[in-house]
Amino acid sequence: MKKLPSVLVPFLALLLAACGETDPDQADPSPALSEDLVGTWETVTYEVSYPSYMGGDTAFVETIREADWGRRYGVHPPTTVFSADGKLKRTHRMRSGEVANVTNGIWKAQGDSLFIIEPNITYTYYPRLEDGRLELTGLVDQDQDGVRDDSFRAVYRLVGRTR
Repeated sequence: MKKLPSVLVPFLALLLAACGETDPDQADPSPALSEDLVGTWETVTYEVSYPSYMGGDTAFVETIREADWGRRYGVHPPTTVFSADGKLKRTHRMRSGEVANVTNGIWKAQGDSLFIIEPNITYTYYPRLEDGRLELTGLVDQDQDGVRDDSFRAVYRLVGRTR
């Protein structure tokens, strides 16, 4: 076996050490996201584009803006609580404050994705979190017709921290 020249050994050691370093901009964002999501979030905007609504040949776009929740639909914006233990609770309330619907699920931030599992459906979103606002986007099966072809976007506002 040939010996490596003595100049090459330190160079190879330095090269191998550099390969193990991670660029801070390329680091896995999920640990920070997992911490930053914990709290109560209020839905501000909700947009879904259905290219084949309910499996039919009809396209449909559903848009709910902040002012629409009360004026148009007579409800408060839904609130979603992300717990540190990975549980999720989404509450829909009538304008009177009466609870209309509660959905429980689980969530997990992994890589550049946020996975939300609710009864009978799993969502994969791409989150963007900035200044107390969370934007979730992704292709989902919102109309539950068996095809992930619905373009989803929602914006949430942080309304309370729970630690």
